[in-house]
Amino acid sequence: MINSLREHTRSLHKEIEKDNLAGLIMDHSISLEEYKTLLLQNYISYKTVEKAVLPFIEDFGSLKSDQLEKDLKFLDVDLNLVEGFENDISCSNKVEALGAAYVLEGSVLGGMMIAKELKNCKKLETIKEHHFFNGNRNNTAGWKTFLKLINSQDFSEEEKLQASNKAKETFTFFGKVFSEVRAYNIESNSVL
Repeated sequence: MINSLREHTRSLHKEIEKDNLAGLIMDHSISLEEYKTLLLQNYISYKTVEKAVLPFIEDFGSLKSDQLEKDLKFLDVDLNLVEGFENDISCSNKVEALGAAYVLEGSVLGGMMIAKELKNCKKLETIKEHHFFNGNRNNTAGWKTFLKLINSQDFSEEEKLQASNKAKETFTFFGKVFSEVRAYNIESNSVL
């Protein structure tokens, strides 16, 4: 299953990453407004997908949106924008939920690399604690649990395709959020 998910989503994953504001962290040029936008984009994406996954995966404990919410509240960002996206993605069974969870859990390794570079971003020096991009090795626990769950079951080719299609839909949803929530206006506490 995991190989099928990787293979079917590789190009879409790369396409969505290329326009992501996280690149500005990697080159240390991100502004506070851009960082707020990045966090808000991720919050909306994770919160919505987690809500779709939770009914189908018992003990799905990787609620990255909770970490994002702490960062956004500290930065005084309005969280109500999630409501405009909450019906844009759903899961109808456990196999689809696994496909969506693959996108959520697979992001942890990239998040670890991003966290290492945050300390080099001069415009973010006033933020003393990052909850989402925290670099904590314990963040990989969700990915390891996900892998155990996937590897403990046998899936038919049809189920692998169903999960892969939901993973692609989830990446596309992230891309939609990233393109629609492009700029955070610090003055008006709203998205442009």
